[in-house]
Amino acid sequence: CYMILRAPPMEQIEGEGKNLSRREKRRHKKMEGNKKLWELALQAMKQIDSEFATRCSEIAVTFGFTGSPHIDRQNASPFYGLSLGNFTEGTGCVAVECSPRIVAYVNTKNKLGRVDGRHPHWVTSYDDVNEER
Repeated sequence: CYMILRAPPMEQIEGEGKNLSRREKRRHKKMEGNKKLWELALQAMKQIDSEFATRCSEIAVTFGFTGSPHIDRQNASPFYGLSLGNFTEGTGCVAVECSPRIVAYVNTKNKLGRVDGRHPHWVTSYDDVNEER
C-alpha cells in the first residue's frame, strides 16, 4: 500500500478555497480522513527538525513496502523516513546512492532518518512473510 497526503494550499487553509477542483476535493477528503496521521507525522518531525516541519508539504504513508531504485520527481530536497513494525533490525532501511560505488543505508526503524530524494534511493527488503512492517 502507498498513500500520499498533501498539505492543503494556503487559500484553502485561510478559507478562500470555495471552488475546489475535483482533484482538490479528493485530496481534501483524503486529508480529512487521515488528519490525525498528518498531525502526528508533523509532531514527530518538529521534535527532530522544526524548520523542516514548517515547510513539509506532503507525506508518503506505506504498508509492507519495498521499492526499486528511483529519484523522486516531486522532491526538490531531502525527506525524512520512519519505519514502524515488527521486523528485524537493519532490514527495511532506506538506501541512498551517494556515488556510483557507495550506498548509504539509513536505518529508520522507530526513528526518523533524513535522505536526499534527489539521489537514487529505495527501501531495502525485509522478511515480509514472517515479519510485519
